[in-house]
Amino acid sequence: MDLLSYMNNFKTLLFLCISISVFTSCKSEYQQYVDKELGSGIKNDSLFLGMYMGQTKKEFFARCWDLNAQQMISQGTGNKTAKLIEDKGTPKAMNVLFYGKFDEQQIMRGMDMTYSFEAWAPWNRPLQSDSLLFHIRDGYLKRYPGNEFLPIEIKNSKEPAFVKIDGNRQILMYAKNEKEVVVAIEDLNYKLKEEWGQE
Repeated sequence: MDLLSYMNNFKTLLFLCISISVFTSCKSEYQQYVDKELGSGIKNDSLFLGMYMGQTKKEFFARCWDLNAQQMISQGTGNKTAKLIEDKGTPKAMNVLFYGKFDEQQIMRGMDMTYSFEAWAPWNRPLQSDSLLFHIRDGYLKRYPGNEFLPIEIKNSKEPAFVKIDGNRQILMYAKNEKEVVVAIEDLNYKLKEEWGQE
């Protein structure tokens, strides 16, 4: 191989290496987190109150019916959600409104929840959503061991947000307003297929 051919091959290789490096560094920390966890092949399907991803809508309603019969939950606002009171009887009792996330086949792929302190009031500073967010985050770390929550920016919001991914299960939480914190648990395998328009 002559010197000119060697230099051309070296330049091509160098360009390829730089391109790969730039592509990797351009990936957001969040996307790298997703790729790492999905690449692990670990499957986590547990959600909330004994419910799990993969249940049918009929099974979700049956479970809610059982919990209601045990007086563990009640109907939420406008009868569009179920309601649980966590830490009942304590100064930090929380209202939890929840409902499953279902695909077109009525299979549960996650859970949407909204938290608020039961004793919330506009003038009660320790019970505002920013305090609630960290309180919930600490509780979820105990309930769902594994990775830590990472701070993340979300579209159209200046409020703090946290995300935790363990295998295919993502837990995202953020302050919706001064009172409420939203928590969304999702199966990333399904979510990404849906976003990419795959079957």
